[in-house]
Amino acid sequence: MGEHAILTARLLLWALCAGAVVLPLRWAFVCMILASHLDITTASFTSSSSIGFENSIRIVALPTILLLRTRFRPLKDFDWGLPHKLWIALILYAGIASFWSEFPLSAVKMVIYLMIYLIIYMIFLDGWRNGLIDARSVKIATLAVLALAVVQTYVLGNYAGTEDRLTSFSTPQYFAAYLLAVLAILLFSGEGGLLHGVCCASVVLAIVLSGSRYIFVSMIALGAIAAFRPSARSRKGPAFKSILVRSALIGTVAVIGTAALIKYFPTSRVDELLEVTNTRDAAIEDIGTLAWRLGIYSEIMDQLKARSPRQFFFGSGTSSGAGLMLDFQPSLYVESGVDGVDGNRVLHSEFLRSLYEWGIPGIAILSLFVVCVCAAFARKLAVEGPGSSLAFLGVFPSIVFGLAIENLLAGAGSAAGIGIVLALTFAWQGPRVALRDSRRGKLVPSDGALLKAGA
Repeated sequence: MGEHAILTARLLLWALCAGAVVLPLRWAFVCMILASHLDITTASFTSSSSIGFENSIRIVALPTILLLRTRFRPLKDFDWGLPHKLWIALILYAGIASFWSEFPLSAVKMVIYLMIYLIIYMIFLDGWRNGLIDARSVKIATLAVLALAVVQTYVLGNYAGTEDRLTSFSTPQYFAAYLLAVLAILLFSGEGGLLHGVCCASVVLAIVLSGSRYIFVSMIALGAIAAFRPSARSRKGPAFKSILVRSALIGTVAVIGTAALIKYFPTSRVDELLEVTNTRDAAIEDIGTLAWRLGIYSEIMDQLKARSPRQFFFGSGTSSGAGLMLDFQPSLYVESGVDGVDGNRVLHSEFLRSLYEWGIPGIAILSLFVVCVCAAFARKLAVEGPGSSLAFLGVFPSIVFGLAIENLLAGAGSAAGIGIVLALTFAWQGPRVALRDSRRGKLVPSDGALLKAGA
């Protein structure tokens, strides 16, 4: 069954790549979003010594194709701010730190991941600005992703997931992170209607079935933000009627989905989280893999304490976390050896990983980047009032959780990375109504949209 799943994913990926080349730009963006859910990694893949061809196409080639098809407009029109300059600084330091890494190929991959994140951000920002991406295309892509997840999980044997967790051809954590980002877009897009409500409800149910605990908690935070947000027309208070209807719909689906999860999937990770919160004597270590991650974090801290001042300041090199895991849990790599460890996805905390691998400059740049992004959106909210920028507040808890306990920095081109950047660019740019220029056959922003945007 695994072979059938991999073959299906490969065929779909190449079809979507062809679509990104020949279809109109609007649909090329949809193809890129769908392709992010096709992670083609076999069990025998040696991450530290080889490069996956199909995944390279998905991560590097697709964003490059869209950049070329837009004639580098995203680069030309990009407004460089402090957060973007800090991201460039992170890329440069990660590249410099590659020179003292024992895992050079993994280090090169990490630098590429960071670069691709910036390119994807540019093209998505341009897409929202020029009407090539809107809430409708996001809904179409997401409904297709949900169908893909159902087929992968319940027809093809759930090759990409475990414990009966719903997921596309991607890890359940990345799949759920994408869905949460989409939910933030849909809730703050200002749209309504039956199809919109069904799409939101389906996303909520899929998040519950994906079994990602930190995304489940982030979804609750997103629901609270949506329930108490001010009206886009007035800053005085919430638009209670529409908000209550939306919140009631999402809450009902979440309750029904959670109840079904507890009854029919008693070993689910979300069910495990609920049991811990409802048990008086339970400890945080009782939450499955969290105890394993705490062991990794403890090992990181022990090694940091044993370092010299110079080693502590500069770090041990990009992707050197692979060496820590080889020493900490060698039993995981008995068959694959050194080549099987993925130096960019083993430490499960980007904050600790940046301190361990990049030292004080790395953790300082990453932390300052997060702070500056928050400050930029705070200013935007203060100036423009509530609107699409509230989507940032909706997705921010999942970003912080993801940086704290997941591997988001290595997620460029993945379902999670695409979802997060999609939500951030929507929150910053906002939806644009596009009109077709009949003389040139191109999509251009309407004057009304520009006026509404304060341009």
